[in-house]
Amino acid sequence: MTATRLPAIETETTSCALCSFSASRTRGEIRMDGQLVGRMVHCERCGLRFLSPRPTQRQRDWLYEQEYHSGLPGEHGETRFASVKADQDLALVRFGRYLAQLEGIRRTKREGRARLLDIGAGTGQLLELARERGWDVSAIERSGEACQYLAGRYGPGSVAGRDLTDLEGAAGSYDAVVMAHVIEHMPDPLGALAMAHHVLVPGGRLLVATPNEASLYEWLWQVRQRRRGASAANHYVAIAWREGCWYREPVHYDARSLIEFQILTTEHLYFFTRRTLGEMLRRAGFAQVNWASGSAAPASSRFGRLVRNDLVNRALFLLDRHAELVAIAEKGRTA
Repeated sequence: MTATRLPAIETETTSCALCSFSASRTRGEIRMDGQLVGRMVHCERCGLRFLSPRPTQRQRDWLYEQEYHSGLPGEHGETRFASVKADQDLALVRFGRYLAQLEGIRRTKREGRARLLDIGAGTGQLLELARERGWDVSAIERSGEACQYLAGRYGPGSVAGRDLTDLEGAAGSYDAVVMAHVIEHMPDPLGALAMAHHVLVPGGRLLVATPNEASLYEWLWQVRQRRRGASAANHYVAIAWREGCWYREPVHYDARSLIEFQILTTEHLYFFTRRTLGEMLRRAGFAQVNWASGSAAPASSRFGRLVRNDLVNRALFLLDRHAELVAIAEKGRTA
């Protein structure tokens, strides 16, 4: 029987991942069916924005598995796995821009082929493009179904693991690491960046792409939603602003009482600016951080979906090419 309300969500509180400070200011709340499932807070010491409370890791894993579930319907009646794959197909131009930032590493490799690790590889389109350009590729991917798909497509050895802890024995194994719209989903972003530093060779590079919380687009989008009041941003993601809080509500439930595809209330746990991401990369041990231009169509992100589904949001986004942060961080060379 179809559920009428969202099952209880387990939550946890956390301190700032950048400076460990516990004092913060509330920026807004996210509620579903009357439940508080996330509160965006602003660290009073370093300025990092993040969710606290937020759903527990067990809860997030359960929601994440639904996004890649091949037995559940997606946005247009296809499977959810097919929906995710279609999103990544739309991001090939963006993936090509990321790889262009790392091409110097591949070309200067003296022995053998350069090795690239994609953390959060999804359905593997970036891996395919990298392999075509001459990289040996590996993946970290949390979804079990996606791991099976990647192993079948690139070989069993191409999946390095499902969790960053699986990389502990891989020190100095990769020439380049990509984290494309992944860092904002991770419960410990500083630890994730430190692990990327750990697996890189001296002089290797990490590329991190994530939405820019300080962009003009984000500000205009939030102003627009406040003015719209209780109405949703669009029928797909169902985001609304009411009485000082963000609401993201399921449109309906399926027969298994699962939230419909992509109504994942708390996909993003952290919200970065150039300052906070740059500082986190430095604290993770990276010797140098450079910035590249962001893409005008980050298809897999929240604002990418809004751009595709809403003409007004598309116009707002085109006003600001800095809606996506792209950092290239280099690991220091040993003497």
